[in-house]
Amino acid sequence: MGQNVELRLPADPSYIVVAKRCASALASVAGFDVESVDDLTIAVTQACENAIACLQAAGALAGKVDLVFKLEESAIEVEVKSTVSRTAEEAAMARAAAERARHELVVREQAVRMAASTDLALRLMGLLVDDHSYRLDQRTGGLRVRLTKYRIS
Repeated sequence: MGQNVELRLPADPSYIVVAKRCASALASVAGFDVESVDDLTIAVTQACENAIACLQAAGALAGKVDLVFKLEESAIEVEVKSTVSRTAEEAAMARAAAERARHELVVREQAVRMAASTDLALRLMGLLVDDHSYRLDQRTGGLRVRLTKYRIS
């Protein structure tokens, strides 16, 4: 097989349904059973929700969520990545610098709380797939999640 499918969505929770449908359809095409399709769909939904939440917590106004589905003979790998546009990133960096100057301690505490809640949600998401990893960009608030589900032969 070895095919890649890419999907780019606005960082808006109302578009998560598109990511869910895409994940479900591609897992079905790849030959996964119903339970595995459901598990992958839930994990992709959680990844998208967390990616959008991280951007919103960072104050991003014009973010996007990119999904890359890699279909292999016995597995499907999904990479979910949230990013902000250059203009929005520059504005967020300027706001963050000003905010840091006024509320450095508060910002640190919020980052720790957000990282802890995101970490827990992403670890729970890992229960639904066979392999996963994630990384939060502290500078922009973007999140990158990689999920892999293997097909049982």
